[in-house]
Amino acid sequence: MIARLATLGYEPVEDADRTVRLRNCPFHVLAESHGGLVCGLNLALIEGLLGESDRGARLDPGPTGCCVVIGSKNNKN
Repeated sequence: MIARLATLGYEPVEDADRTVRLRNCPFHVLAESHGGLVCGLNLALIEGLLGESDRGARLDPGPTGCCVVIGSKNNKN
């Protein structure tokens, strides 16, 4: 999954607790003026990539990077 995200233009980094944070948003310029739309599309795209895996995606906007975080479905990390 990390390699696939990288080929799509994201810069994924996995934390020690296996949470994947995306250091960038490939759609940053558009997100500046249409954040809600772009973040929702990013979330839907990544949820589609995860499919039926044991990982889940959620919105966790911060000052840098993409607004989507990937973690375990069980503990919402």
